[in-house]
Amino acid sequence: MKQHVDKALSLRKWVQVGHHIPGRVRLKYTLGIVAHLARFRSNDIEQTLASIPAFKHYKLNPATGSVLIEYDEKTISPAWIDALFSGSESEAEQACYAIAERLNLTGESS
Repeated sequence: MKQHVDKALSLRKWVQVGHHIPGRVRLKYTLGIVAHLARFRSNDIEQTLASIPAFKHYKLNPATGSVLIEYDEKTISPAWIDALFSGSESEAEQACYAIAERLNLTGESS
């Protein structure tokens, strides 16, 4: 669980919420991610996104500088997603643990 929380928290410094409706969030890259992403292959980025069980589907769009992430809003509270990407560090960490706990309870984290 800690591994998934750390990966999710590492994303927040590189993105900001562009648009969010329950079940779907579009994250815009910050300028700092361009240099950061240049050090990684596309597969590395996709593996990081795929390793976070709360994210059901995702799509990187370099042309718009965004990542579209879909999640199950019946399992994951949209407020947790907001806290993860828009809240304070402590709110983001609490949201990550709430998401991880919910996934553990529903058996979706495996």
